[in-house]
Amino acid sequence: MLDGYIAAGVRLPWVWGETDCTMWVADWCKLRFGHDPAAAFRGAYDDEAGAARLIAGGLAETIRPWMPPLRETASPVSGDVGIVCVDGRQVAAICCGPVWAFRTVRGICEAPLKPLIAWGE
Repeated sequence: MLDGYIAAGVRLPWVWGETDCTMWVADWCKLRFGHDPAAAFRGAYDDEAGAARLIAGGLAETIRPWMPPLRETASPVSGDVGIVCVDGRQVAAICCGPVWAFRTVRGICEAPLKPLIAWGE
């Protein structure tokens, strides 16, 4: 299921508030865990400036209160979600074993990153 989700993500256009990096991971949470951690943010922004205002205190701290019933984990496994740092920016990502998958405006990237925080079942 995860491989198919990531493959489908390659074909998605980047749309702020719909298929950006955070919403892509939130959609995975809905599919995998039955929980939408971005429910409060859907429709709240439609451009980069709006997203920046929402996460001004940091993406991890902004979404942390919305993650339960998922639990923080120090040992994420494939399919878990988290926040990674990419070029100095906090980015939502999906654990794919030894790498984390995340969206950029150019597409899906995978890198062996250490999450700032991660959640799973």
